[in-house]
Amino acid sequence: MPVRRARLERLGWVLALLAGSAGAARAQSLEEASAAALETSFVLRAERARQDGAEERLRGAIDAFMPTVAFTADRPLRSRITYAPDATPPVVGLDATPRRSPTVVGLSANLPLFDGFRRWNTYQSARVLAESGRLLLIGRRQQVLLDTAIAYIAVLRDTRILAAREAQAAAIRRITAFTDKQFELNDATRTDVALARSRVQEAEALRVRAQADLTASRLDFTRLTRMLPERMLPPRLPDGLPRSADAFAEMVRTANPDIAASLLEAEAAGYQAKAAVADLLPKVNLQFSKIAQLGYSPVLDRITDTTTRVVASVPIYEPGSLPRIGEASALARQRGYEAQDRELATLTSARIAFARRQATAEQYTQLVARIRELRETMRGFAIERAAGFRTVLDELNIRGELANAEVAAEIVLNERDGQSLQLAAVAALLDAAPGGSSARRFEALAPPPPPPLRRSLAAAPQVVPQVVPQVAPQVVPQVAPPALRGSTAPVPRPFPVPVLRVSRAEAEPQ
Repeated sequence: MPVRRARLERLGWVLALLAGSAGAARAQSLEEASAAALETSFVLRAERARQDGAEERLRGAIDAFMPTVAFTADRPLRSRITYAPDATPPVVGLDATPRRSPTVVGLSANLPLFDGFRRWNTYQSARVLAESGRLLLIGRRQQVLLDTAIAYIAVLRDTRILAAREAQAAAIRRITAFTDKQFELNDATRTDVALARSRVQEAEALRVRAQADLTASRLDFTRLTRMLPERMLPPRLPDGLPRSADAFAEMVRTANPDIAASLLEAEAAGYQAKAAVADLLPKVNLQFSKIAQLGYSPVLDRITDTTTRVVASVPIYEPGSLPRIGEASALARQRGYEAQDRELATLTSARIAFARRQATAEQYTQLVARIRELRETMRGFAIERAAGFRTVLDELNIRGELANAEVAAEIVLNERDGQSLQLAAVAALLDAAPGGSSARRFEALAPPPPPPLRRSLAAAPQVVPQVVPQVAPQVVPQVAPPALRGSTAPVPRPFPVPVLRVSRAEAEPQ
């Protein structure tokens, strides 16, 4: 029995260990982060609450076409009736002279037949505002997805930058150690030793700054998603972006929810202006009432009045009606001008962002080429340094220049990817669901090729297929650009990498 129990305990430990390793091997995806952000976003919850109010306002505008029904009951608590002169009224036939204040019970209904189209215009305004609110909800959802995606790639960027700074600090410490040995052999001066040690302090300061930036980006990601960033998969850019600025501006004109919402708000203001004109138009109501007076007099105990009438009123003068109409008309014009200005500003911003994205992509290409040249330079520099043609200062400078170039490339790569996400959000193309073709990817810097003389740069080159968006998509294998030192190569996985699916609008209940 003790042996069997020990075997069961060992089996339990093995199963727990396997479960823990499986959970540790699981990687986070942008899809999961976006879904968590949509679920926990207080901004989105507030926007949904505002939309619920707009929907209730629309229901109220529909209910305005129903009749008004009221039940009235008047029960006097104390009543005293006196006559002048003080004499008892004569009784002639049926005595209808009231001796007390009767109890009144009644039921009334009022149906407006014509109110100057106030109810109709109010209904149209509420309907248009509800539709505008649905579009605003879609826009807020796109903004939450955009903020989450930018926070996601910021964590990846700062992780790679920290790896580059750590690799730089390690390389400079090795150079410093080698310089100390040269100083012991009288092959280096005190100036070389002091310079190398100062560069160690500088590299360590840059590493601490990179660590702080990574901590800040992780906290920002946690604020948006309520989850800690673990091992994160490199995401992909949304597909469906046009190749020209004019085509993209036309897409934004037809798909941007904020533009459509502003146009609908201007239309709703126009309906409100028409509803204000109803103050000057006639009104016709159909009224029905049935009122019973109980305890009217000693002879007449109950009087029931059942009346159906049509009441028409023609306004002649109402104070403040004309200023209210003028105010509503001015507000409608204001909303129209604001909608046109917003459309113009959004389209201009879209064209500017499209141009900046192209310029950033070209800048990133140049930086990758510069990193490649610097690494080639370091391979030859190592030979020259061993032969005595280079000094410690030259080695420290070239190593610092390479690290700065790698960090600059990561920053520009993150900026380019963030601009691509912004373009997709403006056109309402972001979504948190998996699936869809990947026309554009987040191209991560691949590890550098193994140099002949420096072990700190040892890594294997990797060929990554790059998908080029065309009318008929074709996969063209290309060698990925060199990576930041210290970054790890993406491991091929049997499951597909989550992507941002093309989505024109959020599926909201109508």
